[in-house]
Amino acid sequence: MTVPTPAEVTALCATAWPDRLPHPRGLADRLGEPSGWAWRRDDAGRLVAFAAFRPPESAPHGHLRLLLTHPDLRGRGLGRALVAEVRERLGPVPLAAGEERGHFLPSAPEASVGFFERVGFVPTGRVSVDMVADLRPPPPAARLPAHLRLTDAREEGILSGVQALTTDVFSPRWTHDATAVATRAPHQLLALQGDGRVLGFALVGTGDNPAILPSFLFPAALCAAVGADGLAGGLGPVGLHPDLRGSGVGRALMLAAMHHLRGQGVQAMGIDWTGIAPFYERLGFRTWASYTHLRLPALQP
Repeated sequence: MTVPTPAEVTALCATAWPDRLPHPRGLADRLGEPSGWAWRRDDAGRLVAFAAFRPPESAPHGHLRLLLTHPDLRGRGLGRALVAEVRERLGPVPLAAGEERGHFLPSAPEASVGFFERVGFVPTGRVSVDMVADLRPPPPAARLPAHLRLTDAREEGILSGVQALTTDVFSPRWTHDATAVATRAPHQLLALQGDGRVLGFALVGTGDNPAILPSFLFPAALCAAVGADGLAGGLGPVGLHPDLRGSGVGRALMLAAMHHLRGQGVQAMGIDWTGIAPFYERLGFRTWASYTHLRLPALQP
C-alpha cells in the first residue's frame, strides 16, 4: 500500500477527532519515519486507519503514539488490527499508549479508554491532564529575586547551562527537548540565571514559532476552551533547581513565561501532560483534557 503523506494523516485526524485539530506543522514534525507507521486504505485508496509507534528506548516498553480510525468505519476491527500489527512488529515487549519522548499524546483520551481496554490494555492508575489559561486578562506581576534574571538561549552559554541543569536534576528527555528546541529556535528556551549558572528554564512558544511544543499542538481546542479566537501558545517542560523550590521562584518563573507569551499576542496558553494540576490552578490554569495511562502486557513466549 502507498505510504501515507502527512497531509493524509492530518486529514484523517481532522475527521476522526474534529474537536481537537492538530497544528499541521506540529503533527508533521511528530509523525516520525514511515518505519514506525501502520495503516489501512479502503478500496478507493483513501486512508481510513493509521497508527504511529516507537520501539522501547529509555523505558522497557514500546509506545503506541497515535491511533486513528475513520468514524464511518469504527467497530469493524481496523483499530484492533493495527494494534495487533504494531505488537507483532515491536516484538514481545509491553506496549504503552503514548508516554513517549515526543509527547505526541501522553496516553489515551477519556473517550477512547473503552477501546483500549477491549484490546487488552490495562490502566496503570495514572492520569495526566492538559491545562489552559486565558491570557487576555494580565497575569499577576512576576517578581524575581534581585540576584536572578530571565534570559534565553540566544545568550552565549545558556544552552549548555540548561543542559547541565537538566542532566544533573531532571532527565535525558528534558535535555533532549531543550536541546532540540534551542537548536531550532533559541529564543524559545527561556532560562533563569543567577550566581553564574542556570537555575531554571522553560520552553515556550506560539503557533507561529519554529518549534511547535506539545502544549499547543491543538491550538483551536485551546482557544475554544477559554472562548478566545486569537493566537495559542504554551509552555513545557519547565524546571527549577531544587535549591530554589519552595521559595516562590517557581511561581515567579511561570508568571514571567506567561507575560512573555502574552507579549507575543498569545490569548490561550497551554500546559500539556502534567500531574501537578493544583500548582497550575493557582496561576489561573484549568484542565481541558484528561488522559488515562494504559499498558498492553508483553506477549508470553
